[in-house]
Amino acid sequence: MRKKFLVLGLAAIVGASSVPVTNILTNTSEVMAAQKDEDDWDDEDEDWDDEDDDFTEIGYELTKGYVVASPAKKTIKVGKTFTIDLYPSDDFEKEYGDLPDEEWDELIEENIDNITFRSSKSSVAMVNSKGKVKGKKKGSAIIKTTVTFRDGSEGTYKTKVYVTR
Repeated sequence: MRKKFLVLGLAAIVGASSVPVTNILTNTSEVMAAQKDEDDWDDEDEDWDDEDDDFTEIGYELTKGYVVASPAKKTIKVGKTFTIDLYPSDDFEKEYGDLPDEEWDELIEENIDNITFRSSKSSVAMVNSKGKVKGKKKGSAIIKTTVTFRDGSEGTYKTKVYVTR
């Protein structure tokens, strides 16, 4: 008990008072065990870095069944806009789980060569090259999103757009 108070007192003097009591080693055997654990790291582990996680390197490959264009349908007023975007499909999430947005964006960039958008009635709803749809007049149109994957395959997705006044 006396050693524990001495260690706590020294920790406070050197500015380590925010260290939890449970993390302070109070006897030689604990210090030796901690050193042994630290020495057990092999050289490969020392080079590992969280920042280097790259889901494309561990076998994630996007194909038509792993991507959906969203929204599938949308109602907007004349003059208003929305953007069509690509998201992981239920099949992708069942196989690989949920990915952070940044990792999904990286997968898109690494696995998709081209994305095009085309309106069936650009007088009703026009779409630009980035998937931004604008309502032009009352009616309905279908926006076709065509995705060319790195392996050369294509996926086509449809968004039904209803434009109201």
